[in-house]
Amino acid sequence: MNRRGFPLFGLPLIGFSLIELLTVLAIVSVLAALTLPGFRDQVLKGRRAEAREALQSIQIAQERFRARSPRYADRLEDLAQPATTKGGLYRLRIVRADATRYQVEAVAQGNQSADRRCQVLTLRLDLGSTTTTGFDDRGAEQADACWPQ
Repeated sequence: MNRRGFPLFGLPLIGFSLIELLTVLAIVSVLAALTLPGFRDQVLKGRRAEAREALQSIQIAQERFRARSPRYADRLEDLAQPATTKGGLYRLRIVRADATRYQVEAVAQGNQSADRRCQVLTLRLDLGSTTTTGFDDRGAEQADACWPQ
């Protein structure tokens, strides 16, 4: 303290009552309760990019495989692709593949399984046309939510 009874740095000592502190804590708690769900939804939404990136990587690998083979690969191992995304948020698999089409999907797992809106993201090639979509936890199609344009 300096000579005038103030703490160091010349700032006055400010006292708060217990009621004031509890009021501030209550306000902060209400604000956190209101903003946390929205923040969490945005985090889940942002993580969907990991699945889209992995599915597009598999698509490129499928085209390379098809250039050397009369069909598309039906196993990720044939494409040297992992069974999960880089962060482990999605499980990857080839649903079907033949000479003219394939379908791959990414299924949310771990913390990402809380993303009820886009549980499964799919990429399908059928006779040269690529279709992307997604499905929520009830199996309803959510193409625009899961693959934004």
